[in-house]
Amino acid sequence: MPLPLEVLADLTLAIDGEDIQIQGDGDVVVVDLPSIRAGKRLLQAGPWSGDVRRMRTEQFNQALRTAGVTINVQYKGETIARLGETASPNAVAHLLDFGEVELHPVKALQAEARSRPLATLAVVGGASAVLAYIISRLRK
Repeated sequence: MPLPLEVLADLTLAIDGEDIQIQGDGDVVVVDLPSIRAGKRLLQAGPWSGDVRRMRTEQFNQALRTAGVTINVQYKGETIARLGETASPNAVAHLLDFGEVELHPVKALQAEARSRPLATLAVVGGASAVLAYIISRLRK
């Protein structure tokens, strides 16, 4: 049975000059990332970096579930990761060895594409060209 834990928070966490907004309202905590770089720095600074990432992520996730708390990590209004009580683990999380976490990296790419369409077009075009080259080499 989950512990009765209520999280009320309105915090700003600064990492490398970027402000990460953290808001809690009862059993849901929302971490709003200003950039993908800030999210990466947050992961590197957390207890889930290095070789023990899966073990520590599972411990953290289990503690959240026990407390009945969910953390939604958002980027530009899109939930890109969910941990804790309402997380539904998916194939992406298992593939990246994050255990019982819900990950949605495509949503981050879509949010970035909306704000920087030309850069996204260049990256997708370049990736497509590389993929086409690899496929042509494999067919020979």
